[in-house]
Amino acid sequence: MQEINILYIDDEKDNLITIRAGLRKWYKIDISESGKEALAKLAKSNYHIVITDQRMPEMSGLELSAILKEKYPDIIVIILTAFDDNKTMLDAINQGGIYRYLLKPVDINDLKLTLDSAIEKYRFRKERLGLFNKIMQKHKELTEAFAKINTLKNQLEEENIQLKLEIGNNEFSEIIGNSKALKKVLGLIKKVSKTDSSILILGESGTGKELFANAIHSNSNRKEKPFIKVNCAAIPENLIESELFGYEKGAFTGAVISKPGKFELANNGTLFLDEIGELPLTVQSKLLRAIQEQEIERLGGVKTKKINIRLISATNRNLEEEVNKGKFREDLYYRLNVMPISVPSLRDRKDDIPLLVHFFMEKFNRKIGADITSISSKALKKLIDYNWPGNVRELENIIERSYILSSGNKLDVDFNFNRNGNSQLKNEHLTLEENERNYILSILKKTRWKVKGESGAAEILNINPSTLFSRMRKLKIEKSDRDDI
Repeated sequence: MQEINILYIDDEKDNLITIRAGLRKWYKIDISESGKEALAKLAKSNYHIVITDQRMPEMSGLELSAILKEKYPDIIVIILTAFDDNKTMLDAINQGGIYRYLLKPVDINDLKLTLDSAIEKYRFRKERLGLFNKIMQKHKELTEAFAKINTLKNQLEEENIQLKLEIGNNEFSEIIGNSKALKKVLGLIKKVSKTDSSILILGESGTGKELFANAIHSNSNRKEKPFIKVNCAAIPENLIESELFGYEKGAFTGAVISKPGKFELANNGTLFLDEIGELPLTVQSKLLRAIQEQEIERLGGVKTKKINIRLISATNRNLEEEVNKGKFREDLYYRLNVMPISVPSLRDRKDDIPLLVHFFMEKFNRKIGADITSISSKALKKLIDYNWPGNVRELENIIERSYILSSGNKLDVDFNFNRNGNSQLKNEHLTLEENERNYILSILKKTRWKVKGESGAAEILNINPSTLFSRMRKLKIEKSDRDDI
């Protein structure tokens, strides 16, 4: 256990000698004849408890304790006084800075009891502080470990299943394709990756906007730093602010500990805000301030925290229209839209469908332990002819569903993606929105208009329920459409 050093100050030498002699058998004690001399010793040596006389020339005990409170706040101060000035001493104790006062002449046993109590308090305070520091250090280490694990998970999510694919696209190996439309986007990504400019990724649902965000981060100067993803549509409106900016203990009911937000976790790295168009207006202003000032404030907090992040956002909405409708802040839109990148739909990059089909075959072979190695040219042509309103995500779902129907080493494609038994050729003159509307209606029919939950339409479509509701409103799909399907 740490040895306690005591310093006793008194201008009367007899008192110094007597008290030091009485205490030396129990404690390590030094002496000084004035407050000035004591401060000089304190500057050179480490003392834990100071015993001082109150009435001394040049500097009183209370004046000395005030200096100690400011310069050495951990030191415990005990004052000895020959004057029964209870009110002055009690006021001094209440104001802080001294631990106890004893009347002179002091009884050595009373002084020992007081010192033992002071030592116990000092050690308890140090142990508590040490434990607190250990907890904070562990919390910091766990937070950093979580950020690193999350970053590694994002970077490795599909990397292993892509290693054997030769697509002539080594810099962006997680993005499958060689089409002209895709190469144009990848060329733009290559240029912007090394900058810190805000990126707004635009594209329909299912085009893989998250993969493009990951590609930007992986090819940036921040690639070794965190890549934190947030789906704004998947978080309830009353929780989105605390999720982004964090909260302090006691900020709301249930906040039993402080928690960093996604901005803090992404510090020095990249923050990806998917479905940014779903962000409530109440949070948009705080997001704008965080981007402009590069600082955030936790919910329930009073201190701002500096951050250094690269922001990438994505949406399938037309944000200009949302601005005109008053649903999205114009100033935030221009902050996000420094460098817009439009991800092409699958119907605009049909040359990539064969590569994507073989990619997904390789993926599901590994996932379920199958050994399907081929697909007929007729089936592949039918996949190419289809218009894919659900884009790459829909293609993946079709291939996964086809694995259930297949036997042997040849893929038997499930052609139920042709709506209502009609071939795609008969529907080729429908608009994209008409095709999407028919597709969603057919899924709703299969689920008996169950949107959320297990086996609901949102789960089958592999999208968030709030996104599906948004698409239904835009496409004017209502319960009255039940008889139409």
